[in-house]
Amino acid sequence: MTDTSLTRALLAVCLCATVVAGSVPATATASAADGSLTADEALQQLQGFEDEPAFQTYSEFEVLRSQAVTAVQVGTFTDADRKRMQAVLTVLTRFVDAYDEAQNGSRIDSLALANETAAAIDALRAAGGTQYATLARLGLERFYRVQGDALYERARSAANTSTQLRYLDAAAQAFKAGGAASRYSQVSAEESRVRATFRADRQRMLRAMNQSAAFLNRCGESCTSPTGAVASLGVGVFGQYQNARAAAADARTAVRLAEKHGLQEAAARASSLSESIAAARLALALAGSLLGFVYAGLLGTVAMLVAIRVATWAQDVDGSQVGRVVPREPVEVADQ
Repeated sequence: MTDTSLTRALLAVCLCATVVAGSVPATATASAADGSLTADEALQQLQGFEDEPAFQTYSEFEVLRSQAVTAVQVGTFTDADRKRMQAVLTVLTRFVDAYDEAQNGSRIDSLALANETAAAIDALRAAGGTQYATLARLGLERFYRVQGDALYERARSAANTSTQLRYLDAAAQAFKAGGAASRYSQVSAEESRVRATFRADRQRMLRAMNQSAAFLNRCGESCTSPTGAVASLGVGVFGQYQNARAAAADARTAVRLAEKHGLQEAAARASSLSESIAAARLALALAGSLLGFVYAGLLGTVAMLVAIRVATWAQDVDGSQVGRVVPREPVEVADQ
């Protein structure tokens, strides 16, 4: 028999019991001398739940309420009855609170109130209200399953992993409390996969942030300005610039992973590191350009001096040839 069929059968039995009990004359007594709940007060409070939207949606609680209304008007209102009716009212109140939270969109908060309802149902059963408790448990389990479906849908559309994990965990707990074993297993397995990915990405993010921070610590004051970088590092500027590029890539990775998983504090820290590395990288780039200009100037100066020296040498060679007499070869004239 399915859950729905079982629920309908129990509701039918309980409605019949209500009709039979209603034919008995009412002889409710007044409250005890200690001022505890009276039959009239219990009846008034039970009637106050009439047309309650929560009970219209979850009719098991409306049947429970109707049975309690009949019971409180029948027979002598003993101390056991008083304790039982007080437990019934607690169950109804807690469930209405849980339902209202869910209707307002606070699904996770509604689960906490549903758990309070479950505890109240246990107290009701202990007070001798087994029939009431059975009805309430059926309605509450259906409520849990509905919330589980809603929470799972929120998990699927979550903006980041942290939120997704929160909804998946709540959905799994709701399905477990609602007796939906297969759905509980499915959602729990999905949560485990997402959590494993989250942990791996978090470790990668932390490693990238540590590497970025280590670069800034090594670079220190030498990366705050181009002239300072040239003075401190010399030709090492070019190697440090390559390190800055790697650190910038690490910082971008950290920012991306932190934002993906909704780690706001980590994202803020990674963004700060990224900005600091970008400034250091710019200073190193300018320092490299400055150093290149200096080297180019020195090389040009050396080249110019060499060119001047070569030109002077050429002039000296040409000058040494001036005034030099080159003897002419004798010319033989043939006899005519």
